Parts: sequence; structure tokens; C-alpha cells
Amino acid sequence: MNFDEQLDTLARCGLKLDDRLQALRRADSWSRRDPGESDWGRVLVYLGSYDRGTRRCETLWHLDTECIEGDGSYVYVAERMSAMAQGSLPLSDIEDHVDMESGEGWLRFTCQGKEIEIDLEVESDWIDSSVFGHFVKLLAQCDPNRLYIYYDLGGQDCILGCVTRDQYAELLKVIPSVQPLT
Repeated sequence: MNFDEQLDTLARCGLKLDDRLQALRRADSWSRRDPGESDWGRVLVYLGSYDRGTRRCETLWHLDTECIEGDGSYVYVAERMSAMAQGSLPLSDIEDHVDMESGEGWLRFTCQGKEIEIDLEVESDWIDSSVFGHFVKLLAQCDPNRLYIYYDLGGQDCILGCVTRDQYAELLKVIPSVQPLT
């Protein structure tokens, strides 16, 4: 299966290249490479990244877990988790505080009228992965038909996404190592 066929397959599983970038994909250097039949990670990284300032796929995120730089870092995380859910996880009034010296931080936001505050551990510039469990639980409450997914790239980066349960079932047929985010 070549790169374009892999993109088409993933689109049927809810991981679709942004419409504005469809015309550009033929000219993109990634499109001219055949990632190999079993190298889905490479295609997921492509989709989860940016192109000319635009997310290639709204429902997928190539996350480098060494991304905490101070205040605003967790605001971005919350905004990205909300955007991937495509309206199923409406967040507002998002703010955070990251104190690199004390090793403490917090993230606050409102979800469906309820104020949420998450205490965070700050360890250098590594993300506190426990934050994702909060989004998983909130999404399950707001829209039980959608779930966050996780694909391990074997390093300090990973792929996160959000699909419907039916799309996840189809995705598992193609990439069995994709897991629900917990």
C-alpha cells in the first residue's frame, strides 16, 4: 500500500487530511516516498503534524512529550484535546500556571458549565501525562461515542487522536497497535 492509499485508508477511519492541504499533498515530498506496507507510524506522524501553519489532520496530534516551556503550555494541550474532539469536548476559560522551580502547576478550564482544576507535576520540560486521563474521563461524559486514541512511536513522541467508536473499530483492522488513551 503506497502513501496515498494509506492516507485514504486512514481517512475512512476518521483521520482525514485537511481539505485545504489535499491539493498540496501531491507536491509534498512525503507523498513521493513509499513508507512501506507496515510503517503506519510514519503516515500518522505526517498527518499529526503541521504544514504551512495548518494542522494536516484536525483529529490527530504528533506530540513531543518534552513540550512544557512554562505558562501557556497546558493551555495549548487543553485546546488541542478539545479541537481533536471536534465539538464533543467544549472547553472555555482555559488557563494554566507552570512553575518550573517549584515543580508544581495547574490547569483550569470550564467544561459544560463545570469548572475543572487539575494539579500538575512539573518535571523539567516533560508533560505530566496524568493530564490526559482527565480529558479521557471528560470526553466519556460529554460524548460516550468518541474516544481518544494513542499510538506509541517508541521514543519521547507519540500520536494522540480522537475518533468515534466505529472509526476505532475500523482503525484496529488496519493498525492493531492503536490503543484507547487511558
